[in-house]
Amino acid sequence: MKTELIKLSDRLSSIKNFIQKGAYVIDVGTDHGYLPVYLAQTGLAKHIMASDISPSSLESARRTASKYGVSDKIEFIEAPGLKGIYEEDVDTIVISGLGGETVIKILSEAPWIKRCKTNLILQPQSKIEELCGFLRTSGFAFINADIVRENAKYYIIIHAKAGQSLTDITPEIELYSILAKNRNPLFTGFLDSLILKNQSTAMSLKNAGSEKYNIVIIRLNELLNLRKAYDAWIK
Repeated sequence: MKTELIKLSDRLSSIKNFIQKGAYVIDVGTDHGYLPVYLAQTGLAKHIMASDISPSSLESARRTASKYGVSDKIEFIEAPGLKGIYEEDVDTIVISGLGGETVIKILSEAPWIKRCKTNLILQPQSKIEELCGFLRTSGFAFINADIVRENAKYYIIIHAKAGQSLTDITPEIELYSILAKNRNPLFTGFLDSLILKNQSTAMSLKNAGSEKYNIVIIRLNELLNLRKAYDAWIK
């Protein structure tokens, strides 16, 4: 049994920074269970659940907890998404490492999240634009956000909860504006990579005569305007 503190990746370290002291946390799709083990070791969370749809992943999480001597501090649940979890069980939901469409499905199947103003800490692997749109139209507001880079890839961490957005800009740009105002040193590289990707996509769609060209151009212009605004903020 190891007694030293488990080492978290930059991505998981950013996620744990959004968890409040004494929280009731569920880590959905926990995989190896590194985050729940950290929470158990540090006493940051008052109650910890680790869930996964995969029996082998959940067994891996159990082994990690046993390795660090915190098995008795974590409740392990084999289930898809938030099935069997109710409003009295948690006040903080972590969903990391899953595609944006899967995150949307999980949240859609648990309407109590909005009613209870549960804290959502989300790190989607894809479809960020769609997830941002879902959160806005479903009555959730962005509280904060962070960006990390691992293995040459950018990861966005979103903290959201029930609330009303106070801006009329698109949800995705609202999220990126939070990153910009936080002045994360990774932001410019992330934003520039998005701009280049959208420029390439726009050129391909234009050459193909696709009707989607105008949609991509609108998004590209929003990203370019945010880049200009960020340059002005940091001067």
